[in-house]
Amino acid sequence: MSTDPSKPESLALIHIGATSITLLIGELNDEGQFATLDHLERPLPLARDIFRSGVITRPVIEQAAAILHDFQLSLAEYTVPTTSVRCFTTNILAEASNHEIFLNRMQIASGFVVRIIDDGDMTHLIYQTTLRLLKSNPEIANANTLISHIGPGNTRALYFHKGRIATYSSYRLGIFRTTEAVADTSSVQQLAYIEEQIRGVVDHLATDYSKAEIDYHVAVGAEIQSVAAHISPPVQGASFITLKQLEKFTEKLALMSADEMVRRLHLNYTGSEGLVAALQTNLALARRFNDKVLVVPEGDFHSDLIHNLLDSRTQTKTFQEEILQAAREVGKKFHTDRKHGEHVAKFSQELFAQLQDLHGLNSKHELLLRIAAILHEIGMFVSAREHHKHSLYLILHTEIFGLSASDRTIIALLARYHRRYNPDANHPHYADLTRDERLIVFKLAAILRVADCLDRSHSQRIKNVKFSRERDTLYIDTTDVEDTTVEQLAINSKCDLFHEVYGYEPLLRNA
Repeated sequence: MSTDPSKPESLALIHIGATSITLLIGELNDEGQFATLDHLERPLPLARDIFRSGVITRPVIEQAAAILHDFQLSLAEYTVPTTSVRCFTTNILAEASNHEIFLNRMQIASGFVVRIIDDGDMTHLIYQTTLRLLKSNPEIANANTLISHIGPGNTRALYFHKGRIATYSSYRLGIFRTTEAVADTSSVQQLAYIEEQIRGVVDHLATDYSKAEIDYHVAVGAEIQSVAAHISPPVQGASFITLKQLEKFTEKLALMSADEMVRRLHLNYTGSEGLVAALQTNLALARRFNDKVLVVPEGDFHSDLIHNLLDSRTQTKTFQEEILQAAREVGKKFHTDRKHGEHVAKFSQELFAQLQDLHGLNSKHELLLRIAAILHEIGMFVSAREHHKHSLYLILHTEIFGLSASDRTIIALLARYHRRYNPDANHPHYADLTRDERLIVFKLAAILRVADCLDRSHSQRIKNVKFSRERDTLYIDTTDVEDTTVEQLAINSKCDLFHEVYGYEPLLRNA
């Protein structure tokens, strides 16, 4: 870090993508504005390896390591400290059977911890891109809008109802997954083969949203956003492309070589890979929804992704509220006791704040705790007996907007441990966590248990509490109820974990 307080903070991000590795170096001023100093990109056929053979070959691993070594020279030139460098890989990396070996090799080559981009990162970016479009188009903002993102290995769909998230889902349908499947076909056959390859997933997606009233279909993604202006000039921050225009443009591209695409569309070589598959997939999806026009936002999706990852600030309040609302919709789907869940979430949030100096966790963990509180009894939908285990299963296997698989694992385990059973190293899913993640589960589960006990009767009879700590006791003062025997008995029976973690015995008293 710079010792000169007047000098902007130097930051850098390395993104190991589907077809290239990118290095972005810049400075962040006190207002949080980022100024780019250097931008480097080197080709790397990572997606080709993953979707062709399921493994990353040794030549590609060595090529990636060499690129990272070269990037280190640039970082040294700009005197960017190691602590200010973040390194991410595309989420398709997880599909390679040797991805752990690859990650370890990259860490050894660069000295940086390399993290796979998760679904939470991607949905956050798609959400931000959508919000920019909605702000510039009031008519779309007040309508029902389907957002589709065709990524390297997966497709995501978000349904906005009057500017708010209503539904979210993802599918195993991606540009490079499709590209490798039709790699041996001629350019004349390519479009028909792509249609055949993707038909099943496109039908599945369309069926999932068949009951949704859709006024606008918005397509986002690196490929379609890079060429949208060539198809239809943008108006109010977006290109409005008819299906006939998209079809004609895609057919023309299918006959071009990579060199021609680069020359005519001013793309780089990595940007031309998968372009035809991306456009044809968007076209197939638009046809399936009987769209008249496809709306494509202005902007560079890949650049936006990198800047989004570089921004270390926590998620916006609005985005967190969207995630909470998505969790509530899941709870509604499985008929949970909504009032109880919200009440437990309220107490959890208050106790989390009271213990901030002890647990040292951040707002993201607070969000996961609140969601766990909302969904902790979701397993009652299956059976009251061992419902905590059913809650674990349902949360693990239910997509929630804005949350990654690792986020859902933490939430599922909190629901699993909201009763009197403590985390055990032999328990499935918990055993797979890192040491730090296990500590997070311990800290949050202890809070959730106390909060749950405060609404033991599911009647919300204790409406407000005040927490305070004295010596080895956590006092929970309430003015609502004189007799809190039921709640105190519940605390005594299941909150031993709280004492183990925080060193305080919870005690209810009437203020």
